[in-house]
Amino acid sequence: MNLDQDAHPYLKEKLAGFHELSGRYQIRIRERFESSHYLYNYLPDGSNEPHHGHTWEVQIVLTNERQNLQGDGICIDFLAVRKRMNDLIERIDHLCINDLDEFQGINPTAENITRWFYKGLLDAVESQKAKILEVRVYEGPENLAIYYPEG
Repeated sequence: MNLDQDAHPYLKEKLAGFHELSGRYQIRIRERFESSHYLYNYLPDGSNEPHHGHTWEVQIVLTNERQNLQGDGICIDFLAVRKRMNDLIERIDHLCINDLDEFQGINPTAENITRWFYKGLLDAVESQKAKILEVRVYEGPENLAIYYPEG
């Protein structure tokens, strides 16, 4: 590994003016949580699915309504949105999702959990003049639900 601070000086000319490029950005915020759940009326006989747990992952993809970066080089302030994401994670982590008031009478499917995160993040994202392009919830490493908000 070359630790020279001026490694590959031939690239300087090619990289000059990079900060003047325009374009649109997407930002992704990702978190994990551990929770259990069961689905109502899931089995062929109409009984509930057995209570079980998962390692969940949630990813939020955001874009800014502006085409370019702000003067400070930031498109969307990660910290403002991440604070709300962490609050939501604390609310859903290490419990049975069925027991949350918001899920009373609502099946805690990965699809419904994506909408729960969307609703919980919406005002924090909008305060950044941004919008949510998609919410992904992984129910373990293989199963995935993606929510694309309309509008």
